[in-house]
Amino acid sequence: MIINQKDFYKLIDSILSPLGFIKKKETWYLHTDDCICFFAAAKSPYGGYYGHVMGCFLKEIYEGEDEFPKYYKYNLIYSISDLAQKDLVKKAFDLENNEFVKGERETIIEDLIVNYALPFLNSIKTKSGIKIAINEYTGLKYGMDLKIKNALSIED
Repeated sequence: MIINQKDFYKLIDSILSPLGFIKKKETWYLHTDDCICFFAAAKSPYGGYYGHVMGCFLKEIYEGEDEFPKYYKYNLIYSISDLAQKDLVKKAFDLENNEFVKGERETIIEDLIVNYALPFLNSIKTKSGIKIAINEYTGLKYGMDLKIKNALSIED
């Protein structure tokens, strides 16, 4: 049962680490030939809610030297809330919400990561995959910076 940040991160790590993701603070990274993909879950300064974002850095345009760049400097970003029922996501990622019993929160978070986050991350781990994902994921174009749009020849 998740009762604190340590338990929350332990659950996420148990899902992502076996798939090759490397945890650095509140962010998990996956390096591919084309991209540095990430899933981040950071605590809000305003309560027990954990904001969550996922996305990537396209290596051919990434200008930093850090192997694990800060997720907020992304080339492409999206959220589980863009894919799944927003209210459910918000409740599950709010550790101050006490309506969950007997592992319900864990089950929901695992489902959200396995069935929403991972398929998205798998779709954007290559340059060609990103181009396809733009048509599959509503509003993804708006989560892309100008550098990646230019590199992929994407118009607004």
